[in-house]
Amino acid sequence: MELQSIQAETDSESAETQPTEPTLSKDELFEILKNQRRRDALHFLKENEGTVKLSDMSEYIAAKENGIDIKALSSSQRKRVYIGLYQCHLPKMASFGVIDFDKDRGTIALRPAAKLLDSYLNDEPSVDDSNSEFRMGAAAVVALFVAAGLAGAPVLSALPAAGWAIVSTISLLVFAASEALEI
Repeated sequence: MELQSIQAETDSESAETQPTEPTLSKDELFEILKNQRRRDALHFLKENEGTVKLSDMSEYIAAKENGIDIKALSSSQRKRVYIGLYQCHLPKMASFGVIDFDKDRGTIALRPAAKLLDSYLNDEPSVDDSNSEFRMGAAAVVALFVAAGLAGAPVLSALPAAGWAIVSTISLLVFAASEALEI
C-alpha cells in the first residue's frame, strides 16, 4: 500500500515539473492579433531578439504609424503610443502569457507562447519567385509558336486556328496550375 502512494506521489511530482506546451485558444489568438499596435509590438520584439525597452518600442511604433523617421517624432506622438502600450496593449499581451512586461523597469520580453502567433504575423504572403522567370519564358515561347502558326509559318500553319486556341488554352492552364501548386 505504501509503495503505491509513493509511486503516485512521484508521478504527480514529475507531471508538475515537466514543462507544458504553451496554448492559446483561437479567441485569445485573434484578440491579441486584432490590433495593429500589438502586431507591431510583437514584430519589434522578434526583430530585437525578444527583449526591448518600452521607450524604444514606443518610438518604433509611433514612427511607423506616422510614416516618419524616429528622429522626426514629436513628444506628443511618442507619448500617445507609449501610453497606449503601457496601459492597454502590453498588459493584455502579458495576461495571455505572450510577453513578460515589467512596468517598473519598462522592459518587455517574449515568452514561449509568442511562437503560436508566428504564422499569423507575416503581413506579406510568401511568394516563391524562383520559377516565375521560367514560366514567363515558357509562356513567351508558346505565344511565339501560336503567333507563327496563325501567321502561316511553314509546318506550324498545318495546325488550324482552333488547334492553336486549344494549345494556348492548355498552356495557360498548365502555367496557372503550376503556379498554384508552386511547382
